[in-house]
Amino acid sequence: MVYSKSKRFLLAVAVTGALSAAGGIPVKADDVSDFYHNRDVTVVVPAGPAGSFHLIGQIVARHIGKHIPGHPTVIIQNRPGAGGVTASNYMANAAPRDGSVIAEMNPGTVIMPMMREVKFDPRKFAWLGVFTVRTYTIGVWHTVKATTLDDLRKTEVVMGSSGVGSLNYQLPILMNHVLGTRFKVISGYKGGGSINLAMESGEVQGRGNFYSGYTAAKPEWLRDKLVRLLFTLGPRRPELAHIPRLRPLFPEGEARQMYDLLEVAFNVGQAFHLPPGVPHARVVAMRAAFDAMLKDPELIADCDRHRLTLRSRDHKYVEKVVDDAFRISPEVAHKLAHILGMDGVKKKS
Repeated sequence: MVYSKSKRFLLAVAVTGALSAAGGIPVKADDVSDFYHNRDVTVVVPAGPAGSFHLIGQIVARHIGKHIPGHPTVIIQNRPGAGGVTASNYMANAAPRDGSVIAEMNPGTVIMPMMREVKFDPRKFAWLGVFTVRTYTIGVWHTVKATTLDDLRKTEVVMGSSGVGSLNYQLPILMNHVLGTRFKVISGYKGGGSINLAMESGEVQGRGNFYSGYTAAKPEWLRDKLVRLLFTLGPRRPELAHIPRLRPLFPEGEARQMYDLLEVAFNVGQAFHLPPGVPHARVVAMRAAFDAMLKDPELIADCDRHRLTLRSRDHKYVEKVVDDAFRISPEVAHKLAHILGMDGVKKKS
């Protein structure tokens, strides 16, 4: 798939200016352009096809190439597994460090290094920015009788999950421990699309999902009331004001702090990054391209067609959210890891 053509001169000026402002070593903008010319850039998606993660990756791939100096070809690569950990491990250890591979982060994966042994540190990624921050929901299929917290304490509900690194695993498990719900979590699905199919077939009864995951991938579920939303988390949306918020249900103190650690994911949102070690000039060029892409009228129209709401943030915002997350008490992280039953829980130092 080829996406691009246009305004090379303006981009070259922007990249050169950004380098100067950052205090970096002067680099000719054409050096960056020459690197990307006739080259493939890969967008890594931390899930399988058919879900909203894949859709966002596709939209980025369709539009970012025209804003990268040299106008490379942009392709998609799905790397599902362990709720996003597989993709993050790849980006930290095996992905080329030349600026030719960018990745979408599964938001729930950001805090994994605080709770289990993984092979990446999100503080070392070169963040490009956030495509959108998204409201999250806990929902069940319309045939499920449990509709309140009291119901969920009495009735087992089977939830689908892509793995321990994902919010659709972590949240119901924490709710079981703190709130006494009886969720049974089935892990191993390759992404949101697979979980949606499992809900339709009756294999599972519910899931955690971003609201825009429904509006983009399954709008008919909302229209026909096939899915019942029980709780919301993260950024608020006016159309969901009548759905109970999950955070106030958690008692203040350690339980609330564990919840807040998971809610870091909603603050990070659908963020994109480069692996560690990419040359500075290319990092600056990619950040400029990502920022320009988010303002592109063609991308905005594409999001409107797919009912995706853009709530973008810059790379400095992501860096701060990630740094703040790693300042949360290690004891809270250890306790949460134990509750989630993660292998390789880190011992207190």
